[in-house]
Amino acid sequence: MNMSSGNYSPQVLRNQVIIELDESKDKIKKSEEIADKLFTLGLTMYSRNYCLNSLFYNSFAQSYLDENISLHPEQMNVIEKIENYSGLIFSAPTSFGKTFIIFEYLARVRPHNVVLVVPTLALVDEYIKKIIKRYEKTFKEYNIFLSIDAEKVYNFDKYNIFILTHDRAIEKSSYLTIKKIDLLVIDEVYKLQRDEKNDRVLVLNLAYYYLVKIAEKHVLLAPFIGGIENIEFLEKNPIFYKTNFSPVVNEVLTYEILHESDRKNKVKEIINYMKNDEKTLVYFPTVTKIYEFVKDIEYSFTSSDIEYEEVDEFLDWIKDEIHEEWYLVKAMEKGYLVHNGQLPIGIRLFQLDLYEKSERYNKLLCTSTLLEGVNTTAKNIIITKPARGSTGGNLEIFDAFDFYNLVGRSGRLFKHFLGKAFYIKGPLDPNFLREDAVKKIQFEITDNSPDIDIHSDNLESHPRYNNFLKHLGITHEEYKSNVGFRFRFNTVETLHENYENLKPRLFFELQELLDNNKRGRLYLIRALYEIFEGRGNKLYTYIINKLLYKTRPKLKKIIDETFIYYSKVGLDNIISNTIRMKSSYIEYDFYAKLILVQYYMKCDDVEEKYIEILNVKVKNVIDYLYFTDSNHKRMLKDLGIYEKDIPHIITVIGSDFQDAFELKKRLIKNSLRFYGISIISKYVINELSR
Repeated sequence: MNMSSGNYSPQVLRNQVIIELDESKDKIKKSEEIADKLFTLGLTMYSRNYCLNSLFYNSFAQSYLDENISLHPEQMNVIEKIENYSGLIFSAPTSFGKTFIIFEYLARVRPHNVVLVVPTLALVDEYIKKIIKRYEKTFKEYNIFLSIDAEKVYNFDKYNIFILTHDRAIEKSSYLTIKKIDLLVIDEVYKLQRDEKNDRVLVLNLAYYYLVKIAEKHVLLAPFIGGIENIEFLEKNPIFYKTNFSPVVNEVLTYEILHESDRKNKVKEIINYMKNDEKTLVYFPTVTKIYEFVKDIEYSFTSSDIEYEEVDEFLDWIKDEIHEEWYLVKAMEKGYLVHNGQLPIGIRLFQLDLYEKSERYNKLLCTSTLLEGVNTTAKNIIITKPARGSTGGNLEIFDAFDFYNLVGRSGRLFKHFLGKAFYIKGPLDPNFLREDAVKKIQFEITDNSPDIDIHSDNLESHPRYNNFLKHLGITHEEYKSNVGFRFRFNTVETLHENYENLKPRLFFELQELLDNNKRGRLYLIRALYEIFEGRGNKLYTYIINKLLYKTRPKLKKIIDETFIYYSKVGLDNIISNTIRMKSSYIEYDFYAKLILVQYYMKCDDVEEKYIEILNVKVKNVIDYLYFTDSNHKRMLKDLGIYEKDIPHIITVIGSDFQDAFELKKRLIKNSLRFYGISIISKYVINELSR
């Protein structure tokens, strides 16, 4: 190989050498033979101490986090850029180790106050595991917070790390509580790109907008984007740095099908072709597609195939607590694991951990949560369809950026030199080119966005907004504080229109509840849901009402009772929607819109008795069930503790712990005193001590 040839880019040469390693029977011997070549290409993680230059380099580049690891030259380059610039937007392939670099920088420089903003709770879980488990010795001096308590006084002279989703970073203007940020990190920053249909994109932009003003230094992380448009207009002039360095190779194998109905059989054919011990992700565009697949595959497991007693206990608990017909139960009994955003946190952690450590469970069925930075070990990924579910219920077809982001989930440093993506391509599915995956993006913060104008006080060109304020009788500052950090103006306006149209029905239901204390809450839930979503849904509202029982009934009981009245929609549908409502919808969308409607009622000078009955029947119940007003209980929930177990655990450990490290110590110290808690909670607590 002529490494000076103009026909080869450095990454092409790296790929050739990595494939050479992958194809060798004795990889250590091969690494020793080509150590000089590996070192020259920057693949120092493979050249190790097999040649003199590499030995010297790896000694110099030894990680502060893990003495068994040395940083490769590109990682050292990024560490230097973080140190030398006040703002850095950093783009690299999935396998580069972007999150590792952030933790390495923290270990080396030890900034006092760090805020890490991530788009999903799944990534919060991942960051927590790294800090309080894997790197506990490095970060033991830090206080670790998973939310901001506006009533708490934080000591910013001490070492603090806040790990926050973007909505928690700005809810109730909680960002004002953070007085000092030495380092701000925002992960998966391509999500800052404007999306008018997505309220959460606005919330992420607002988190950036407000937090970067406080931060001395900030780093934004992204997969392989080609640049940021209007970067010169961003706060504090960050530089953009992109690298295509990857220590693994991703290969795409395309399998064309003639009809949509052929997808399932093609997936099964590819799985049967693979070795049983190869870690494989199977990507589906929606959760519904996962349980359709699970229903159709044959049993391949017997009880003797299950390696761990805790799996049997887990399945028994799931059947009793959720349902024996849940697709996750069927998947596990057939030899598959599941990961998606609808799963309760503890169950999701159990599935991921079992996938990583098991020798039998090597297939993980997943949805687009994998696009959001969740790290797994996979030799292969099967892309059953290049799309994701959208808020409107339709499928949103991938562009090349999304496709290759998913492809990048195959292959893993030190485990799989070559990752394979099996793309099942229907007649209407796109052809994807790798060069199209690297695109320039523009943050909404610098785009021509009316919502950003509102938050930056540029109101002259928005008469609709100004008229809306007059109609509500509120000021611009009141709007920003009470309304604007949750939703886009279009959403706020639509919700208000729905409220005005359905106000008579809402107040009729509230009056009925005031007049008759034996009246149920169901019709109130139905009136609220129609205001929130612009349409009614008897199934969803029946489930929501059942989920708001303070006794926390088992999901199995709710599902079986719902099936009596709604059997025509199918048991799978009922199970899936019950879990979705419980795990995400009620706590986030429903609750946030409820707060907004209550605000409209106050603007209308509605009698306090109506607001109070709405509190008693709905808001206070959600506060109680989802711990919205208790950061200590929310922290337990964020760790994966099952909700039903949290009140008992709090009575044992108390609620005066300050951060996640202190919580961990109390959980481990009192683990034998938690009587009758679920297998999930026991598992999470036991894992903290390993």
